[in-house]
Amino acid sequence: MNYIIIGGGIAGITAAKAVRRRDAQAEITMISAEKTCPYYRPLIPLLIEKGDADVTYAEDPISEYKINLLQDRVVRVALQERDVVLASGKRPGFDKLLIATGSRPVIPGIEGISGPGIYTLRTVDDALRINAAVQGVKKAAVIGGGFVGIKAALALIRRGIEVIIIEQLGQILSRRLDARGAEIVSEALARRGIKIMTGSPVSRITHDSGRITVRLESGSTTEAGLVVVAAGVRPDIEAFRDSGIKTGRGILVGETLETNVPGIYAAGDVVEFRDLLTGRPCVSGLWSNAEEMGRIAGSNMAGDRIKFEGFLPVMNAADIAGIPLVSAGIIEPVEEGHETVTDDRPGRYRRLVFRGDRLEGALFIGDVRNAGIYVNLIKNRIPLGGLKEKAASGDLQYVHFIKTPQPGRLAV
Repeated sequence: MNYIIIGGGIAGITAAKAVRRRDAQAEITMISAEKTCPYYRPLIPLLIEKGDADVTYAEDPISEYKINLLQDRVVRVALQERDVVLASGKRPGFDKLLIATGSRPVIPGIEGISGPGIYTLRTVDDALRINAAVQGVKKAAVIGGGFVGIKAALALIRRGIEVIIIEQLGQILSRRLDARGAEIVSEALARRGIKIMTGSPVSRITHDSGRITVRLESGSTTEAGLVVVAAGVRPDIEAFRDSGIKTGRGILVGETLETNVPGIYAAGDVVEFRDLLTGRPCVSGLWSNAEEMGRIAGSNMAGDRIKFEGFLPVMNAADIAGIPLVSAGIIEPVEEGHETVTDDRPGRYRRLVFRGDRLEGALFIGDVRNAGIYVNLIKNRIPLGGLKEKAASGDLQYVHFIKTPQPGRLAV
């Protein structure tokens, strides 16, 4: 069986592993437009600080799982011929195909946003370009207050550069944190020397003799020698729009992660599927979701029939400026029927969102002990029953889910 995987990220790598474990004789070809070995994408901000930082996997999946790596760009998929058309002119054929192209940075429609000194941060090459550009830079601006923008800002400030984060919304990490959580994290970033401006979008960027001026709709300006654009990502589906594979915001799939075309699957950031909590179509840019989808898609390509139930668009664990946090599910509900419980004390902030006896959102900042229990409750849609009060107090532990053995029986 000849398998082709388009994309060298975690979804593609995990899928290749799943195929190989089920089909020792499979011919697996991975096509990646990047000219580097597969790497751990969340670590690439380290390359801004140290260009030779190792962000590759501890194992070499290409050799270990006997994957043929083609470093080329996919132009289109030819369904009738069952092959993939590459920029080089090659046309490798397939029996089964996985689309795992991930996502690409969103470039806002701002005048002057392209040009010298302005960078995105999505790939190893992006990070290395920023690393090479920081020499002599005294001030940098980061457009976007999500995780990528914050990681970039922290990396730049550790290089001795003055940094400002510009976020058009009213707070950083929107949807991941509530207003109080954003305040806590913003204060931690400020202690590291990072300035944050929220609530005023960028209106224009001008370039003058190597100096960049970022102008905001509020009328204020900031000058910088370097700008990182971290305004979000969108599924990378351009090569598939006119192929006959159905797309929306992303590649549309069913519960087995197969597309409308038999034998063609999709996994990772490129997929549009349902939100576990709302049931509405959505896309996800999370590493953990991509890994799970890759495992399921690869298994199903090799003959399994595993169902993917959906994903949580918010499911993050991070340490930001020395502040650990875990965020999952619906943090700020907009629909009626939710109940919110908060616990705000020095060194510990928690916000829990319930609908009936189910937990639908959890935010832990500072003290993140047992946060994994709460994330599992959300992801697995587990009714709490009589444990809801204990869950609301924030003191739920694994022991509360161990059933007491009946007389004469042993607990397993």
